[in-house]
Amino acid sequence: MADRSHEMPSLFEQLGGEPVLRSIVDRFVDRMYGDPMIGFLFRKASRERIKEKEYELAAEHLGGGVRYTGRPLAQAHAPHAIMGGQFARRLELLRSTLVEAGAPEAVIRHWIDYTENARSLVTRDATGECNAPAPAPPKRGGGQ
Repeated sequence: MADRSHEMPSLFEQLGGEPVLRSIVDRFVDRMYGDPMIGFLFRKASRERIKEKEYELAAEHLGGGVRYTGRPLAQAHAPHAIMGGQFARRLELLRSTLVEAGAPEAVIRHWIDYTENARSLVTRDATGECNAPAPAPPKRGGGQ
């Protein structure tokens, strides 16, 4: 058995392993389902399945030795017209859940970056900017 005492713990280990990650994922998914901006996107999806796939995906990219068994992200999200603003809202829910859970900064940074890098697999709305409509031109004439 090789001496691994000099190796850095994985982000998964730094977070606290499976129990902490499952707790964070449970809170995050519950927040997504209850969110007024994006909750409707999940109305037909099994909450328990979403929690399990979110856990697998996070555990895999955080170095937990878990394999994600869901469909490829692009395939899973293709049938849904997910807008960039909705993607951004989910990202903010993730960030705030991680911060509230006291996740290490390295874990937060990695998870947010990982999610950002998957944006094109989830939404075709690349920028996701919520721009206000241009103001209407002033009305001419008409004695008020």
